[in-house]
Amino acid sequence: MNTTRIAELRSLRGWTQERLAEVSGVTVRTIQRLEAGNEVSLNTLARIAEALEVPVRELFVSVPDGDYGRSLSALDLAEVEGFSRAASVAWRRIALAVGMFTASPVPVVLLIAVADVGVIPVSVEVAVAVGVGLFLLICAGAGLCLVRASSHMSPYSAVRRHRLGADPAAVQWVEHVKNAHARQRFASISLAVSVWVLSPLPLITAALLDPTPRQPLWIAAGAGFLLVAVAAGLFAVVRTASPAYVASKVARVG
Repeated sequence: MNTTRIAELRSLRGWTQERLAEVSGVTVRTIQRLEAGNEVSLNTLARIAEALEVPVRELFVSVPDGDYGRSLSALDLAEVEGFSRAASVAWRRIALAVGMFTASPVPVVLLIAVADVGVIPVSVEVAVAVGVGLFLLICAGAGLCLVRASSHMSPYSAVRRHRLGADPAAVQWVEHVKNAHARQRFASISLAVSVWVLSPLPLITAALLDPTPRQPLWIAAGAGFLLVAVAAGLFAVVRTASPAYVASKVARVG
């Protein structure tokens, strides 16, 4: 038998080896042997799977053909589709977090500029304080997006660590989805690169204008536009990475 997931599944329930042995009706020594990768009977596997409330195939990566008649995959098509949906949601949240982190300095830059030229009746010190507060708030929101993305993917930790394989139909479906989204990903990357190349133009134009009392404001606006454009491009690129990510994590069994 190949590497089992029994220790992982047992730990998720907070069970000791003794507790699993008691619930499944096998000996502690059998649990120890199984977690070490030794062979046991299919009947014993069924009893342990029933105790853990999972299908037998989720107890291990694969079983050699000679042992039980055929290779068993740990992921079928429905499970891979579920992983793909979870990854799609998680990568959108990751993309949003990356964009928010990138654009987070914009309030600081703009508030300092508008206070400095007298557009708003507050001191630069107050503008800095408010800008930093908004900066921290945006970063906190981005961090929350990352936490939610991680929690959304937590049920699939074994897949993410390449612990589980998939049957041929599931692998074929994953490759089809990746290929179908390849054109969309190329278009997103092309658009992002175009935006990144053009994004410095407002800042350069503002810096080259004849000096006026409002020039610092236009320079700050150009810098803000640059950060927002970079953030938008990163969001567009990162959010399309999900199909390739899923394909890299799902392996064929056997």
